Amino acid sequence: MAQLDITILGQQYKIGCPDGEQENLLSTVAQVDEHLKEMKSSGRTLRNEQLVVMAALNYRHQLNTIKAEAQEQTDQLNKRIQELQDAINGALNKTTIKE
Repeated sequence: MAQLDITILGQQYKIGCPDGEQENLLSTVAQVDEHLKEMKSSGRTLRNEQLVVMAALNYRHQLNTIKAEAQEQTDQLNKRIQELQDAINGALNKTTIKE
């Protein structure tokens, strides 16, 4: 496991990172830091802890929305697969009956 030094809102942290994931994690850190800076510059006077909580809630909401959309798509695909399987089975049964 690699150790990375990261900076978020001017605070430095040392965190563990699975080998080979360093670039991905650093990209994520940059995105989070940028998002927090944007929130901070929006005019509201929030402490860093409040910003982090708000960002965490935003990210979790986005994740939940994406998961719900993915589940809906999965359900639609499963329904379509079942319809295709039923159609195939119906065609095969008709062929078997004719023979």
